[in-house]
Amino acid sequence: MILSSSALAEGNSPLFSSSAIGFQQINSLKVNMSNTSEIVDQQQTTNVSVAIVGGGLAGMSAAWELFNAGIRSLVVLEGNDYVGGRTFNRVHSKINYLEMGGTWVGATQTAVLELAQQFGIQTKDGKVDGPTMYGYQNTWTVIERLPDEHSSLAQQDFAQISAKFELLSQTVSVEAPWTTPNAIELDHITAGDWIAQNTTTAEARTWIESRIRHRIAGNLNQVSLLFLLYFIRTRDTGFYSFQWDETAYRLIGGTHTITLKIAERLGDRVRLNNRVRRITDYHSDGVCLTTDQGIIHAKYVIVAMMPKDAGKIHFNPPLPEHHQALIDGWQQTSWIKFYTIYPRPLWWGKVESGHFYCMEPQIEVFDASPLDGSHGLLIGFFDPKYSYLDETERRSLAMEALSKIFIAEAAHPDEYVEIDYNKQAWTGGCVAALPPGLLTQSGHALREPVGRIYWAGTERSMRWMNYMDGAVRSGQYAAQQILSRMTLT
Repeated sequence: MILSSSALAEGNSPLFSSSAIGFQQINSLKVNMSNTSEIVDQQQTTNVSVAIVGGGLAGMSAAWELFNAGIRSLVVLEGNDYVGGRTFNRVHSKINYLEMGGTWVGATQTAVLELAQQFGIQTKDGKVDGPTMYGYQNTWTVIERLPDEHSSLAQQDFAQISAKFELLSQTVSVEAPWTTPNAIELDHITAGDWIAQNTTTAEARTWIESRIRHRIAGNLNQVSLLFLLYFIRTRDTGFYSFQWDETAYRLIGGTHTITLKIAERLGDRVRLNNRVRRITDYHSDGVCLTTDQGIIHAKYVIVAMMPKDAGKIHFNPPLPEHHQALIDGWQQTSWIKFYTIYPRPLWWGKVESGHFYCMEPQIEVFDASPLDGSHGLLIGFFDPKYSYLDETERRSLAMEALSKIFIAEAAHPDEYVEIDYNKQAWTGGCVAALPPGLLTQSGHALREPVGRIYWAGTERSMRWMNYMDGAVRSGQYAAQQILSRMTLT
């Protein structure tokens, strides 16, 4: 469904909800570009050099790369009434804003950091500096980086499987993972089965699964081991730094600021509420796009969407088999993000704080309170399996978990806010993974153009896949592919 501007302004979007009054959707989401609130009755035709389908971080990065290269004849077609995709802010009367999508940036995620720097966007600490703790059967444990013979069996088990992940991932080719030694064998076993075969304690198995699950998919028994190893390989920092490097920073003003700044520069080249329904004739001298607001004729097209979401577009002629297989087979998972806000960090000085994995209920929590203690802020994520619950039921689960993790008072925040991407039709999830067999069968089509169609999206990135940095890199890569082709012709 398309979110209306009025619904966003009034905070009534089905995407997110708040148990307290005082929220409004950030005004700048409705960037003052073209008036696209209604589908035009009479089809209009526009001719451009490049049409970009999707105004998320990948699509806007592609547009900015082209714009900086001197390409002014371009258009960004976004189905929602805001740019940003899986990164957008909500204004908050007390703490300025909440990031309802992507939040953290790692120290080695240089593409997104450099893009932010171009617009003068600065960083701040990502979370409270504290340990990562795992809750298992009412016991909280800090993972030892270097356990020895005196450590618990679970600690030793966790360390050995982590080492196996690290070593095995180093054998995977980032450019072409399907050429990895034993690729077919690795691609036909699930990550869940491999973890079960390579752990000896239920506790370590639970820890390792929780560590991975949020980053790629909810059910590791449906994810290819080769894909998981490839995902780890794209991270630069390897398996050991799963929870350390990626949460090093947050952007002042929120991650949404990047796409808003780009949109300001592009002006009416960005068209909101404008879904692309058909892409045709892409093997000819140009491509024809049928949208909610008219016809676009472009020399080149970048489809910058989650692979599964690209399946909502009708392609004629049909896409080649391997490209369609990726679109059809790519899994999408949406964890449900929530915030709890307090007058101050009530738990500071009483319990250790930082980063927590709670196993029952399955919730991941970060203490993101500011260093000055001016307010308390916890950011949490529900496992996708809780999507069938309503907000009231999930809030009860969250309060139960927070009282276990912190102190009893943590169950009584001033405000509770959540967002469920499962309820957004045009952005059908947060992270994505491939099932067994697909990477070796069709992986070569990940970044392969089809006629004049090019592809972008964090899922297609060779570095930091499933992260904002990967989205930026993928958009820049697709733009450079087109620029190279323009130079040749």
